[in-house]
Amino acid sequence: MDEKLVSIIKKIQSTGGAPCKKKVQKIIYLIEEAGEDLGYEYSIHFYGPYSSDLDYAIQNLYNHEELNINITQYGHYISVDDSKSTIELSDLVNRIVDAFGQKDPSDLELITTTRYVQDRIDSTNNSDIIEGVKKIKGSKYDNIQIIDAIKMLSKAGFVNKNNKYDEKDNS
Repeated sequence: MDEKLVSIIKKIQSTGGAPCKKKVQKIIYLIEEAGEDLGYEYSIHFYGPYSSDLDYAIQNLYNHEELNINITQYGHYISVDDSKSTIELSDLVNRIVDAFGQKDPSDLELITTTRYVQDRIDSTNNSDIIEGVKKIKGSKYDNIQIIDAIKMLSKAGFVNKNNKYDEKDNS
């Protein structure tokens, strides 16, 4: 699992530089939601879905010098040395990272919170999804931003509850 996590972080890094912890949390969440079981449990947190197990795994990899963490006033940026060998990632993981790897952490916070709501309510109605996101995030995001997040998820192949990910719909 550790080698896979290092490989995913290196792939995320290739899309736009060293990602912050928040970005790694959100992209790993989307990978899990798409159906790739990485073994991390998520719950809702201040910045959207969060896994303490993933945070621990990242810290453990840092302690074993598999990852670098650069702490700045703007966040904890994670990187993998170019010399580190990685494993080949599944097409699904590559598609999710390619679709979301260049998004900024705030956009990913909204996208993953929207996905979290989609997966937990009994409605596919956008108004219900907007209401669910606003219950979690308050007024941080407006209706248009939430609708845009729903559209991004749909374009990337995520569909509503009961059908986590549709590989045919992500073109």
